[in-house]
Amino acid sequence: MENCETTQKPKKSYRGFTIKQRLLPVLLLAFAAALTVFVFGPFDIYSNNIEQFKFSLVDFLPRLLIYAFLTAALIAGILLPLRGKLFDLAYAILFWVTLMLFVQGSYLNFGINSLAGDGVGSSGGFSRFNLLLNLAIWLIIGAACIVAVLLIKQKHREIILTVATIAMITVIGMQLIPFGVTSLTTEVWEKKDLKVSSEESEGSIHYLTYKNLDRVSTKGNVIWFVIDRFDVTYYEDYAQKLCPDLLYNLENFTYYNDMLSLYPRTYPSIPYMLTGVEHDFHDTRKNYLNEAYKSSKFLNQLNESGYNINVYTDGYYGYDDARAMEEYVSNSTGIKSFRITAPRQLTVDMVRLSLYRYLPIAAKSWIGDLSSDEFEKYVEYEADSPIYTTNMETTYEFLKENPLQAVEGNENFSFIHIEGCHLPNDHTEEEVKSVLEESFQIVNLYIDQLKELGLYEDATIIITGDHGWHGGSDTEVPLLRPHVTALFVKESGVAEGELKVSSAPVIQGDIIPTIIKSEGIESDYDFGRSVFEIAEDEERVRTYNFQSWQWKNDQRNDEVVIFEITGSARDLKNWRIISRGDYVGNFLE
Repeated sequence: MENCETTQKPKKSYRGFTIKQRLLPVLLLAFAAALTVFVFGPFDIYSNNIEQFKFSLVDFLPRLLIYAFLTAALIAGILLPLRGKLFDLAYAILFWVTLMLFVQGSYLNFGINSLAGDGVGSSGGFSRFNLLLNLAIWLIIGAACIVAVLLIKQKHREIILTVATIAMITVIGMQLIPFGVTSLTTEVWEKKDLKVSSEESEGSIHYLTYKNLDRVSTKGNVIWFVIDRFDVTYYEDYAQKLCPDLLYNLENFTYYNDMLSLYPRTYPSIPYMLTGVEHDFHDTRKNYLNEAYKSSKFLNQLNESGYNINVYTDGYYGYDDARAMEEYVSNSTGIKSFRITAPRQLTVDMVRLSLYRYLPIAAKSWIGDLSSDEFEKYVEYEADSPIYTTNMETTYEFLKENPLQAVEGNENFSFIHIEGCHLPNDHTEEEVKSVLEESFQIVNLYIDQLKELGLYEDATIIITGDHGWHGGSDTEVPLLRPHVTALFVKESGVAEGELKVSSAPVIQGDIIPTIIKSEGIESDYDFGRSVFEIAEDEERVRTYNFQSWQWKNDQRNDEVVIFEITGSARDLKNWRIISRGDYVGNFLE
């Protein structure tokens, strides 16, 4: 028998891509990732919310372009020197992340795709199912990318790289086209000019200031505190348990634990509370704000009755142009000049907003808490008096540095809106305690000084919220919980007695007639019943106008869902939808 020698074929070595083959796919991947996060995301967020920002696109985007090019260079610098399987694996991982950032921001945010009024930095607005589904999609596509490069046959590797190159061209192109269209068809690149005074410009804008916040009248005062999103839960489940020592000034009030706001958000709640004029859902934000203030019977009645009227709230949500109320208010002014105080931090926060859009749901909380109000701090105005902001630290420091002064003359009306309980939906107990302490420190500082001046007894004082807490997603029905807003009322002439609790079925619209009757103002117009005239056992049917929205082709479409509440609003079983499906475009435009 012959001895046969068996020969084994030598294994083919892994043939890596040449530098020439790697260059274009790497550059496209690097720029797709960098431009998505640093340019296309911030640009789209800014352009879709341009009226909420006081600064201009040119105040942050040039710096972001530099960041984008540096990031692209870094990614290319990491990938290009790699060879063989190491390159393939690294490219596959970065391709997966880049592709999924784009897919997440475009298709997987389940309705949250724009600047939020609050809760940015939170994943609490998403259901557990959506969170897990989102994570599964990311992991499955990531695994597919990695498995593809590890198992694909040698002869198919160039096809895979070509497909990846086309995918990155698509990612860039699908964002570059709307970027170009928006740039060419809108005024998004125009530098905002806030050097406004009615003497200089017919189209100027006026703002509300801190002027007169430290003034009260010896003749009588109406003080109306609005703690943003002050839900009954924040008072009953948190304030009474976490900071009861701060509630001492509520002893002469009546607490209404079944008060229903008309709207679920700051806009149009604030202008509605102040004017008594309801929004018809189809008018624009600008038109409604201007017409509501100009046609308000309540403000007009206060004015005719001789009250000095001062309104302290933020622009955009509370008013568009303070000139609409200049016939009544004493604390509006034009702007002489303005500047961006921290352009670098402004740029960082725009990137944080962009990351909130593109990160998977489970990772959105990594960016930290960030609300739209935070961007106000980057704009410093030069005016006759500091521009009012609902930021609680700023307002508290103003009142500490400027104690209340009693002045003779007409009665005083002050509407004081503070940021209050705007927190991420997945807030902690410590966070709630912190904002409640800040809120009541302002209220207590003001009331304590009012008492020291001997003007407390004759004052009508309201402490309430502009709307309740949604408890989760604030854009979807069915509701997760009843939206009930806390309300405390002290009538003029009351200075002694313990806190009373009433379960009367009151509504936000009852506050204006309560003020009119507490102050003894005579009027030919019937403002309605005060809260003190509504019995606890009254069978009252109330309505609630909930605003839901959905995104389609990067456009927000608002739906009005009208609830009818029969019985206690604290019981969600008493809430019934009587109308929905009336889409009105973007409610905030």
